[in-house]
Amino acid sequence: MVWTWAAIAAAAVVAVLTSVAAVAVWQRPRKAAGPGEVEQLLADAEAVRAAAERAAEAAEEARREAERAAGARDRAEDRYLEARWEARVATADEAHLLVQRAALAAYRRGELSVEQLNGIWHHAGPPAEQLDDGRVRDARRAYEEAVADTVQSREQVHVASVAAEVLVEEAHNAEVDVLEAWEAREAARPTLDKLFQEENA
Repeated sequence: MVWTWAAIAAAAVVAVLTSVAAVAVWQRPRKAAGPGEVEQLLADAEAVRAAAERAAEAAEEARREAERAAGARDRAEDRYLEARWEARVATADEAHLLVQRAALAAYRRGELSVEQLNGIWHHAGPPAEQLDDGRVRDARRAYEEAVADTVQSREQVHVASVAAEVLVEEAHNAEVDVLEAWEAREAARPTLDKLFQEENA
């Protein structure tokens, strides 16, 4: 327990010292910008801004792809449920059919979840082994693939969004660097006030 607290305290001290060093570097007076430095920083900032815009477009395209994947998943789910329904209809008696039909209608209206629908079908129909024909298997496989595609596209959206955010922040930092370099260059330029002060000294 003591070692844990010691490690936490050491980590806190390192974090504080690192923060102090970062602030000291940040607040250090900037030397006057050399010839072409401001222009180079400006070109770098423009390149980073262009990369940030491309990353934002890629993130938006990933979002659209995720929406398409979600739509495909929904359609695959409907086909799978329909295939199961048709297989159950072929093997169920009239009472079970009425219960299953009502459950499917309630699901389509959004009144039941998939789990609830499956529970009702499980209790109101023949065992799943009797329904496992090729069409149901194919529809289930397509549905599972669509779910996997949806998950993958959502992960891609997350990665693309984070990349875009990082590049936007980097573009902002590059623009701040350009402004600071320009201000340092302007401050180092001789002005009339500075010339008069030097002559009077």
